[in-house]
Amino acid sequence: MRKAAISIAVALGTAPMANAQTVTDPAEIASRLHFWAQDPGSPVYYGQVNSVNPRTGQVLGYYQCLAIAFIKYEGGVFYYAHKMWGKSPDGSCHYDDVTSRKVGNHGACVKDSEAGFGAAIGTARMSKDNIDYMHSIFRTVDTNTRRVGETAACIPPRGVGAGLYSLKIEDGRFKLITNRPLDYEVNINAQDPQHPPTNPVF
Repeated sequence: MRKAAISIAVALGTAPMANAQTVTDPAEIASRLHFWAQDPGSPVYYGQVNSVNPRTGQVLGYYQCLAIAFIKYEGGVFYYAHKMWGKSPDGSCHYDDVTSRKVGNHGACVKDSEAGFGAAIGTARMSKDNIDYMHSIFRTVDTNTRRVGETAACIPPRGVGAGLYSLKIEDGRFKLITNRPLDYEVNINAQDPQHPPTNPVF
């Protein structure tokens, strides 16, 4: 059956089958995540971005490697920082090597000490030492306006983003479905960015 929307799934890893359930309430979803505004550390989730068929919504396969940090949750709005970069020559996402690959995408209004745009190389580790999270304007998942992406505060007058189709945690994975044809997946186990995973996260 053809899907009515394109999906971006931010998968938060696997959970024991006994704990398998579907959570759709934004506040309940937020209660399962680690946020920089509440955590003394800099918890980061690692995974990858996949391409999606814009007509059918079918996930087609790898697009880029991904690191994402949830900054805060307020009134139905999730604030997040992310970085995307290409796989290494061996075809794997090496999360312990985030300085030799060009940044594919990251927030336009995030005050980052190293990561740049264009031809810039440098995915500095996502941590509070590298990102001024107190003074940056982060992308959002707004469950009230059903929008995902840059806010109007970052890019006036209306921001830049995609529509939100659905948001849930299912079978241990956080799934964010939008009308932009990309599928984002990250492992549910948050990591210290100074000690990222050295093995594949899925």
